[in-house]
Formats: sequence, structure tokens, C-alpha cells
Amino acid sequence: MLPFFVVNQTKNGDILDCVEINKQFAFDNPLLRNHTIQMKPNFKVSKQTTSTARSFTILSPSQLLPKSIRCPRGTVVVRRIQEVELIAMDKFSPLLGTTTFSTTNKSSHSTTPDEELLPGYQIANLVASTNNVGVSAVINVWTPDVITEEFSEVSAFVATDDGAASNVIQVGWLVHPMLYQNTTRLYAYWTKDSGKSTGCFNGFCPGFVQVSQETPLGVALTPVSTYSGRQYFMAITIQQDKDTKNWWVLIGDKQIGYYPKELFSTMANGATRGGWGGEIYSISTHASPPMGNGHFPEEGYSKSCLISRLNLVGQDFPNNTSLRVGSSIPDCYKAIYNGDVGGDFGHNMFVGGPANCWE
Repeated sequence: MLPFFVVNQTKNGDILDCVEINKQFAFDNPLLRNHTIQMKPNFKVSKQTTSTARSFTILSPSQLLPKSIRCPRGTVVVRRIQEVELIAMDKFSPLLGTTTFSTTNKSSHSTTPDEELLPGYQIANLVASTNNVGVSAVINVWTPDVITEEFSEVSAFVATDDGAASNVIQVGWLVHPMLYQNTTRLYAYWTKDSGKSTGCFNGFCPGFVQVSQETPLGVALTPVSTYSGRQYFMAITIQQDKDTKNWWVLIGDKQIGYYPKELFSTMANGATRGGWGGEIYSISTHASPPMGNGHFPEEGYSKSCLISRLNLVGQDFPNNTSLRVGSSIPDCYKAIYNGDVGGDFGHNMFVGGPANCWE
């Protein structure tokens, strides 16, 4: 049993604990037995940039929890996993975590429209097939109407292949009623073998090293965007530290934690592709959840899910020869890349589609 201090119970029912940093669940992973904790990245963290548009608000980590919630020095904040969530994870395992993979065991982050996904999963994304040390984006935050035994997510990711399997890290927002009712949550995911035997999302298995005293994975994201109304965004970055080779997760300019290099087999020297997009899953063959906010990309700003300020860390954004827009069911879920429009949006895309579109 981990030593902890109960911090608070949030309005969403989450119990947040302060755990001694060197006794957090990550270090139950045998691969991290001799791991040296890295308290902050060696790369320069860019300051959070805001928007000049009145209807465009980027959520900061300090907005996600009450100001009174902060763990003391030497501890980190961790969202306590409830028994009902473990039962739900058993029901979805290994499905939750293989959502990013096709039946060929290739990551769907390189999936082409004619590749087959596992039953129940659908994707729409933009992939940059080029070497990189990270990705970043400002992602529109929504709460699509998702029913039990479904989920819907929008994220950014980095990946490399290891034979027929993939090493993957992805970060974004997730709506998963079996775990979190109908609230939108910050989530991160990792695997080194296409989810066959390694990896999970958030803290459901040992791997992610939390360093933040204020913002845990799994925290509720609020407020969320409204159709034709005010738009809320989350700025995320996945970036490798070139000195330690660890992969950091940042929200805005705040480091949440990192995935140690020891977890992966082919990501010691960066990734070979990065991308952005949406993904859904449904157990039922007669229903499907919405992707994004449930509206097609053609509807545009404030009416569809926008992913803006697309960026590959440490290099120029690739030209169209290394970019690929893909969708597993284009009639239901779409991604549209709009190029670089400058201003608040930069390189940007829209992604989404309605519920109950396919069977």
C-alpha cells in the first residue's frame, strides 16, 4: 500500500492523494527498478500563448483543480483509482489500449483508409511520416454524448514501429462513461508492442512518472466548448528530452510527468511519425458514439472539433508529401487538414462525425 495524504475530493467525485514521489505506482514496473527520477526536462519549455479571439480560451493547468489543491514538496498528486474502474478496465482489457491498432498489429496512427481495424474501433487522423522528437497541438475540448460501453477521444501522438508492433505515446481528452461518467478527462497512453502485453492509459498500470504536485492524469477538463458558442482548448506537448531520452507530457507550459525511456524498444532516439486525430470505440454492432463534438469537419469553427497549432517539435512542419489524412469510415468520421492559416490557428485541422452512423 502506497503512503499517501488525502488531498481532497473534487466535485466530480475524484479522490486525489499526495504520494511520495519515489513510491508512486510507476516504480512497480520492473523496468524502472533502477530508474533515476527526473524532476524537470532539460529542454526549454515554451511559455503558454493565449489567443486574440474573444471566443477562444486555452485552459491552463491551474484552472483544472481548486487552488487549494497542491501537494507538499516531495510528493506528487495522483488520482485514486476506484474499484468500479478496475472492473470496467477488466471488461475493456485488452480493448482499451489497443484502440490505436489495426488487425495487422500496425498502429492505426499509420493506418490507411483501406486497412482493417479491430471490431468496434474507428479513426480519423492526420499523420506526419517523418522523424521527430515530439508533437504539440491546441485541442478543442468537448463532451460528446457517449453511452455506456463506448468511448470517444481526440489526441496527439508519436509512434515508431518495432517489427510488426508499435511503440506509441498519445495524449488528449477522453469521454468514457464506464470510468468517468460523462465527463471529459485528460488522458495519456503508452505501449511498446501495440498493446498486446504492455501499456495502458493514465495510471492503470505502472509506467508514467508523475512530477506535478497540482495536475494528475485523469483530471476532469472544464469548462468545455458549446456548439456555436465559446470555445475551450487544451494545449498539449509530447516531447523527448534528448539528454535522458525520457518522453515528457506537458499541458500548456507545465510538465505533468514523463514516460521513461526504459519502457520502449524503438523510441530512444525520437519517433518516426507523429499525428493528431480522433478515435471511437463501441462494443455494440448497432450503435456508435460521436467523434469530436459529433459534427462533421465541414461545419467549421465552433461547430466542429478543431485541432490547431499543429507542430512537430524541433523542426519545420512537413510538406504535403509526408502528410496523410486518413479515415476508417469516411462517410461517418472525417479529418480535414486546412494548412497553415497563421494567427491563432497556424497549421490546423478539424475532426469528427455523428453518432449511430455505422453498423
